[in-house]
Amino acid sequence: MPILAFLSAVSAVRHTHSPTGAGSLDSYSFDQFIQDFSRTYKHGSAEYQHRLALFQSSLTRIHAVNAKNQQEARSWSSGVHPFMDWSEAERKVLNGYKPSRNLHRMTALQSKQQTHLRAAAQYSNKTASSLNVPESFSWDTIALPVVNQGSCGSCWAISAVEALEAQLIKTGQGQGTKISAQALVDCVPNPQHCGGTGGCDGATGELAYAFVRDHGIPLESDLAYTAETGHCQHSEGPWPSEQRIRVSGWHQLPSNKYAPLMQALATEGPVVVSVDGNTWFDYTSGVFDGCEKDAVLGHAVLLKGYGSDAGKPYWRIQNSWGADWGEAGFIRLTRHTEEESWCGTDRKPQEGSGCDGGPSEITVCGMCGILYEPIVPQGVRMEGGDVSF
Repeated sequence: MPILAFLSAVSAVRHTHSPTGAGSLDSYSFDQFIQDFSRTYKHGSAEYQHRLALFQSSLTRIHAVNAKNQQEARSWSSGVHPFMDWSEAERKVLNGYKPSRNLHRMTALQSKQQTHLRAAAQYSNKTASSLNVPESFSWDTIALPVVNQGSCGSCWAISAVEALEAQLIKTGQGQGTKISAQALVDCVPNPQHCGGTGGCDGATGELAYAFVRDHGIPLESDLAYTAETGHCQHSEGPWPSEQRIRVSGWHQLPSNKYAPLMQALATEGPVVVSVDGNTWFDYTSGVFDGCEKDAVLGHAVLLKGYGSDAGKPYWRIQNSWGADWGEAGFIRLTRHTEEESWCGTDRKPQEGSGCDGGPSEITVCGMCGILYEPIVPQGVRMEGGDVSF
């Protein structure tokens, strides 16, 4: 069964059987999984046998993770999820994986207008304890539907669009407005291979916002998401639609700094962050701490809040793997309040937002590298088609 067909089924069907106890998992079968997630494998076919083997491997791993977490008194659990019959290669595509290339990181976006593409950091060197922010905070009052990105490395476009939608709601311009991520997937140029080669093969939030600033993008109703890189319907000038979304720029937060991220989240709105999501697939609930200090930042998500659960500080993140994954499409990630307490190295920055010509290694801090290069769009607005630029 083609992977895109998997995703249609996952998007259309709400997961109704989610065992979390050991007994339930012990009795959970592949045939039950097929029923829960509306797979159409022919019983006994080669495809059925292949997916059965993947499912059984996933179930074994889930048991092992839960046993280890229980032994080590960790607060998160693994369980049934939509990707149990996917291969590693299929999961990597969903995680925004880009094939290995001889690319390197460059901290400034490659553009003739490079000096204007990043806002200077506005925060002083405050410590976490001196921040004037609440102990817990969430933008969940800004309700954004959880997207399923499909078999397309478009997390960079989806998270960028979600942050735009959040800003429209925050400023009273568009409750429930859905913006076209497909426009970014189809049209954003990526000549320096920042985070990939563009479209479903990856790009960055900065490239997305540069395009939105220069041209605007339409609403989802004008150009729907397809989970494929399509032909760009735009060549130059403003996007030719009745309504379009634009930005004046974006706020690039300092890398690997805890206080500016806390401050921006509480005062500016949801933040686009890059993370290593390679160990996230089996997550179902709790405060996740399953990343090592070394991380490969290959996935972009929307940070919507922070808090604590039984004394465990966490970041609250909206993912783009559908509402049947994690905590209804969300994950709570361990929040290290001392930024230098969890730092490592990304030795494959070309698989994240790295561009041609930069260093081959970068330092990343925070669980799953969450503190590296967060961004917030600024000056988000909706404009009519008769607006001149």
